[in-house]
Amino acid sequence: MKNRFATKFRAFRKERGLTQEKIAEVFDVTVGAVHKWEAGLSTPDIGLLMEIADFFDTSLDTLMGFDLRDNRVSELASRLRHMLDTKDLTGMKEAEMALLKYPHSIEIVYESACMYLAFATLFKDSRKYYSRSAELYKTAIRLLPQNTNPKINDTLIYGGLANAYFGMGEINKSIEILENRNVGGTFNSILGISLAGIGRYDDADIYLSYSMIDMIGKSINLVTGKALIYLHAGKLQEGKDILLFGLQMNESFRSGDHTIFLDKIDCLYLPALAGIELKLGNKKEAQKCLKKAREMAEKFDRAPDSDAGNLRFCSIKENCNTYDTTGDKTAIECIEYVLDFLKDKELDKLWESTIK
Repeated sequence: MKNRFATKFRAFRKERGLTQEKIAEVFDVTVGAVHKWEAGLSTPDIGLLMEIADFFDTSLDTLMGFDLRDNRVSELASRLRHMLDTKDLTGMKEAEMALLKYPHSIEIVYESACMYLAFATLFKDSRKYYSRSAELYKTAIRLLPQNTNPKINDTLIYGGLANAYFGMGEINKSIEILENRNVGGTFNSILGISLAGIGRYDDADIYLSYSMIDMIGKSINLVTGKALIYLHAGKLQEGKDILLFGLQMNESFRSGDHTIFLDKIDCLYLPALAGIELKLGNKKEAQKCLKKAREMAEKFDRAPDSDAGNLRFCSIKENCNTYDTTGDKTAIECIEYVLDFLKDKELDKLWESTIK
């Protein structure tokens, strides 16, 4: 709720063509007092406010410019999230007021915890804010049984609590939480950097290797999805660039000259890139892409490899087979699948020419 008395009072006075001196005379105050009202430096007492409202033929609420905000839990939680996103430091005061009003709302408690965690680094006495964040995350854990918000879950809450402990310098406690809650490798990267920070390099390397494999999988989805979007929108240069990015990244994980599972992914990227080059008028480049795709596919199909442990930077010793989203297709069939999807007769002829 905001008080806009200064703005409203000045507007009413000017609307009636009255000077500050005249207003001072009417209400038996000094001109200096009127100036302070309009500058927002002071506000009349309640008795005088009622006289002013009566003088201007308005209500006290209108004179004060009160805006009644929607303080339902969902709206209040959204407001706290917006203040966090916009780095509005007054949000912590708002959070504490919200906590007084709704101490048992997991949404309010969770958003307040996130706010204290995010803002902690902005203060010299950051430990105090990390501590408050940890306290709130613990409260959120106790409130989990009542949670109906799909955007809040135990993984997010425990992850936040671990970060709060990390900020307070309680690294081992942070790591313990993350290791106990590392469902599906959610915290692999955080565990990796945390363990490396305290000298547990071998353990860190394993977590980071699994995190890298997860990142590669996500990058494949990103590149493939973006390429489809750009092709649909006719943004050929953007499509070319995202495919080149994918190819370059895949190549960076090669160790030696043996096949890796990413070669099969390249057999999806290269024919798509060939199709774009052809549309851009670069027929020779399109031919090069298809030739490279065929050579890579034939080599891969002779010695298929789905073990992510063979990737560069990966320190996983045991067999680590990746989930093949192409199903049981051979690498050559992957190329033909993309060509069939693109339905470009000229591109099909170029592909046929690579057999000769």
